[in-house]
Amino acid sequence: MFALMVALGAAAPALAQDNACLPANGEGQIAQGQLTIRDGAIILKLPQAVCLTGADEDDNVDATDEIHVAPMDEDMQQALTGLVGRDVKVRGTMIPAHTQHHKAPIVLMLEQVAPL
Repeated sequence: MFALMVALGAAAPALAQDNACLPANGEGQIAQGQLTIRDGAIILKLPQAVCLTGADEDDNVDATDEIHVAPMDEDMQQALTGLVGRDVKVRGTMIPAHTQHHKAPIVLMLEQVAPL
């Protein structure tokens, strides 16, 4: 489990500055917050709202302080579950929610996670 908790180095901040939105489908985006579980999904509760913008209108997401964190495999799922209730930093690709299984307006396709 701890092998997946890779320390995230310096990178562009995940939270938009000056009320600018993050690009939808952008790779390597970083967010920080506390992990919770809702409706069977792992949700990252952000200290500050973030929004997405993209070329297609369906890519645009209004400001939200919740991101559904979607692990890419079972090992990453176990690592996330072990961090529920803790503050973490995550890295991945943020996309707009598009199915009933997405429990927050933004979904992060998880690449890395590290406890804070």
